[in-house]
Amino acid sequence: MIIAEEKKKKNISEYILYMWQIEDMIRALKLDMNLINEKLVGQYQVEEAKREEIYNWFENLVLMMQKEQKQQMGHLQFLANTVNDLDLFHKAIILEQADPGYTRLYNDIKPDIDLVRQKSGKQHNDIEVALNTLYLILMLKMNKKEVSEGTQQAVWKFGNFMAYLSKLYKSFEAGELELENFS
Repeated sequence: MIIAEEKKKKNISEYILYMWQIEDMIRALKLDMNLINEKLVGQYQVEEAKREEIYNWFENLVLMMQKEQKQQMGHLQFLANTVNDLDLFHKAIILEQADPGYTRLYNDIKPDIDLVRQKSGKQHNDIEVALNTLYLILMLKMNKKEVSEGTQQAVWKFGNFMAYLSKLYKSFEAGELELENFS
């Protein structure tokens, strides 16, 4: 919860990836609040009131996962909505030509996004493809799987793209960037 709040303020892409990881950790602990309390909540060195707040946050996520039937796979609706909003933001930047540097970066990575989309066989939007790619690589690294040089380069490219988009999104939220086609 504490980390999620910080990431949401600083970098929306990192927030989404972090929350996907939280979903997977909750699943790994079989949505069992006793295990979640022991393995996740217990790791925070905070006062009891804050620990209870963290516990309640995890408990709410578990309840949402059960209600939305995401116990085995998939992402919570609020995260799917965040990804879709980020994609709409991305499209507005391109449409309005709001940031030439971003447009160049997108044009450079678009063939890679299309290739990943084609290989996956799923028609996800550009931002979901980029985030899924980054998450897959993150999971490989966390599981100590070997990552090839080509994959490392792709990670850098996708990471750079999403970092730039997140920076623009933060500017938009701060009122420093205006877009007519996104509200």
